[in-house]
Amino acid sequence: MLVDYFKILEIPEDASEMEIKRAYREKAKQFHPGINKSSDNLDKFILVNEAYEILIHKNTHEIYLQDFRTNHDPLKHEVYYYWINAARTRAAQHASLSTSEFLKSKFYRNTHLYSYPVLIIFLIIGLLLLLAPFVTVVTVEQSLGIFFILAVIFIAWPLGLYFFVQAAIGFQSIKKYMTAK
Repeated sequence: MLVDYFKILEIPEDASEMEIKRAYREKAKQFHPGINKSSDNLDKFILVNEAYEILIHKNTHEIYLQDFRTNHDPLKHEVYYYWINAARTRAAQHASLSTSEFLKSKFYRNTHLYSYPVLIIFLIIGLLLLLAPFVTVVTVEQSLGIFFILAVIFIAWPLGLYFFVQAAIGFQSIKKYMTAK
């Protein structure tokens, strides 16, 4: 029988990325062995991690949904089987960490979601940094030299692009979350 990952994370089948991340963060804290000392918490923690990793990735999510609705065995798909084993292995590693180490881990931090005001700030900073090279080329005197102009271009442009993309991804997640409700 196929495990119901939606039930484990307590989310609807059409949950957005934001809902999946929020549910994971809540459940991971609830069942981490450093916080919850019950006898079956390790198994629940591993299932929560497995559910998150399968549902957050588009390919495995689609395979899981197809098999969940038709009662096929998803473990027959090599990719899916690989992801489940990888998720279980990572979950066991995370369970062996102290709670504070787990909450500081890169894996857990990647489930963080930015708030709307932070995304607005990212967007503004991104746009300013993307425009900085053009403004610099137009307004800077030749006395500052080509190295200054190149530094502005090769530093400001990638940083601006990073902030702009982070804002765009965040707004997209918020939009999915708001329309899913």
